[in-house]
Amino acid sequence: MADLLGVDAPLPAGHGYVLRLNEVALREVDGFTLVALAARAETSGTTLILIGDFSRRKHDLVGHIVEHHSAPAAEVFRAQLRQQLTGQCVGWCTGTCDSRCVERYVDEDCARHPLLSAYLASEPRPGEVFEIVATIARTVPKGGALAERLEQFLPLQLRERASEILDVRRGGEEVDAFPHDEVRAFRLSCAVLAGQPVTEIHRAAQRLARFDFQEPAWTSAPFRGSMLDALLGSTLGQAVNRLNDARVPGGCRIDFSPGAEPLRSALLDVAWTEWWSPKQLLDWLADLIRGDLPAVRQAAAGAIGWSATRDVQSALDVVGELARERRAGVRQAAAIVLVAMAMQPGLRTRIRTELDQWAAGQAAHLRDTVARAHSLGLARLWPESALAQLRQVAQARMQRRNNSVVRGLLEVYRNGHAASVVPALVEWTESVDPEVQLHAARTLRVLADRWSEPPREHWPELLHLVDQRTIDLADLAVLWATALSLPKTAYRSWRTLGFWLDRADQQPAVAEHCLDLLRHMIAGQPALHHRLDHQLHHVWRPVMPHHDLLDDVQRLIDEETR
Repeated sequence: MADLLGVDAPLPAGHGYVLRLNEVALREVDGFTLVALAARAETSGTTLILIGDFSRRKHDLVGHIVEHHSAPAAEVFRAQLRQQLTGQCVGWCTGTCDSRCVERYVDEDCARHPLLSAYLASEPRPGEVFEIVATIARTVPKGGALAERLEQFLPLQLRERASEILDVRRGGEEVDAFPHDEVRAFRLSCAVLAGQPVTEIHRAAQRLARFDFQEPAWTSAPFRGSMLDALLGSTLGQAVNRLNDARVPGGCRIDFSPGAEPLRSALLDVAWTEWWSPKQLLDWLADLIRGDLPAVRQAAAGAIGWSATRDVQSALDVVGELARERRAGVRQAAAIVLVAMAMQPGLRTRIRTELDQWAAGQAAHLRDTVARAHSLGLARLWPESALAQLRQVAQARMQRRNNSVVRGLLEVYRNGHAASVVPALVEWTESVDPEVQLHAARTLRVLADRWSEPPREHWPELLHLVDQRTIDLADLAVLWATALSLPKTAYRSWRTLGFWLDRADQQPAVAEHCLDLLRHMIAGQPALHHRLDHQLHHVWRPVMPHHDLLDDVQRLIDEETR
């Protein structure tokens, strides 16, 4: 730069100069410097191009900057690997090699490999692409050998990128407006709270950095331009999308691009091992869960679940504290953590044991969290354990106001275990605990609203299962009798049964099953028999005066009366 600006150094006319600027030289370039360089180039009859990372200053130097858009990573990979393999035969060609084997190897063996394809879709930096090209070109692996090489190399490179993002000084970036601890915490918060408003991400970062002073006024202002560029840095800035959204505070959200999702996990991994202790991170995430925004709670819960392998006992201790909270939203987040932990094979036995203890204990909030975890999908993983644990949870009086038990049972049912759920519910109807009977009736009421898929969409799903001999008609009749008899479920259940009869009219097969069901229900049940007669004459007849099926119901009632 000094040579170009120096008046004593003549510049030969008709030449062009390309100067790459490092971080130090880049900071010295301002508008006046550009004016001086332009005048010098014009006087000497030369041209000059400065190359550097002007991204954080593009608003200051508008009109003087041309942004360079790198070629897609997949194209860089193909071009570099072809160049590295030029003149080699990689296909054991017979006779003279025409280099087509190189093209096949690059396009078919490598570029279409699932691991490599996903890696290139994340748009890694050219330098990272060169590294993987050099690794492949050394030995030209194929098939299983290529997969093994990629499985070893790609996670290491991703972790290296994550380390560079969190180590502010190592990335060669100077962030003067913010302390380094806050910048690092902000970048980790982006990984945890991806998709959330920038203001929420920054507020979470301040909690992690443990700033005790009053938040400056600009924390509630839109994070745009150079301020957000400085917080993100160039590497993370390329991996995320900034989404303008007038509906959120600050008007901007940050989310990771689809191909960069693995970087989120890598950032969490590096944070646990290099920058923060497990207690700091877990306390921070638990603090976010106790906040008021459901989306933030869910994101923080997922982060605890994913990171639990780093310190399983500490994670379980935190989940236990959250599961004892009085706020239902916090317990719901604790259930999310349990599901996320159970999805990791190495933790399943530990989580199952913990849930057994919670379900068998007397702590109502812990038992409620067990039910919530099963309703979020955990029941599909352990259907038999779910039925046993939900039975224990259903005994709690607290569950009278909640439907978590029913939703958990529905998860088991929908996962192909109707043949287990219905007999289990029949046993629940025989319980001495009224709460357990109530949950069996509530579950029947929910299941009765489900209808079969086409072409049997006119069949109630439960009757279809009876027709397929998946469940027993007698068991279904017991559940219906319970739901129709309990005060808290009777009204809705009678209405649903009337809808069944309405849909079954002019459908002989369905009508026959409905009549068989009613016959089993009222057999030996005088009170239910009387209620059915009342329902027929005072509710269904006025609403469905021309339904032939109701005549059959009347004959059934008369037969039972005799």
